[in-house]
Amino acid sequence: MDDMTGRRYGRRLTAIALAAAGVLYGVANAFYWVMFPDDVSETAGNVTVAAGNLGAWQVETVLFALTHLLLLPAMAGLTATLHRRKPLVATIGGGITLLGLYFSTVHLWHYNAFYGALAGAGVDADAARPVVNALESDPFVMASFAVWLLGWMIGLLVLAFGAWRAGLVPLWVPLILTGGQVLDFVTVGVPLKIVVSVLMVAGLSGLALGVARRRPADSPGGTEAPVVAHA
Repeated sequence: MDDMTGRRYGRRLTAIALAAAGVLYGVANAFYWVMFPDDVSETAGNVTVAAGNLGAWQVETVLFALTHLLLLPAMAGLTATLHRRKPLVATIGGGITLLGLYFSTVHLWHYNAFYGALAGAGVDADAARPVVNALESDPFVMASFAVWLLGWMIGLLVLAFGAWRAGLVPLWVPLILTGGQVLDFVTVGVPLKIVVSVLMVAGLSGLALGVARRRPADSPGGTEAPVVAHA
């Protein structure tokens, strides 16, 4: 397999991972908010929420876990694809994104699996509250939470706008992802979260289409445009 063939297969696999991760992300996010629409007043209240429909809680945990399994190689592949055209942007955006996704996986098990396990064991919110308060006051836990939120939000947008600047995708792709990330960060409630799901599916699908292309989006010819590495 020559280098060009390897790149072609790498782009295809990255595109598939991006598209599949986008769909799973949208499904998992929508499923969670439809099944658990009420925002809790305190974190320990998630034990009560999970106990109210433990089966649905476990399903959304699996959905988010599968989403992360696809997002990690998808973002790594996007970083590698972008690195040939925008190496500095790819290095910064890819590093921040992958770090955020790593800590997002940690948070997934701390949040979803932790409260699901407590609910399944019959532990109520009052009994869980001291443990939850201890976790939320721990600087390492809070630091990982911040790295997850900022890393995933900022890193993805750096990569998306870098892909646009590199000619891989049209401008609507990073703009839609920006809308989805910001809306997810500042809003609660089922209708708006459904909009977040739609925007994220569209944005990640747009990235997938851009990566799968045989040439940059702004190249008029039938062959791949020459690669010029610049930041």
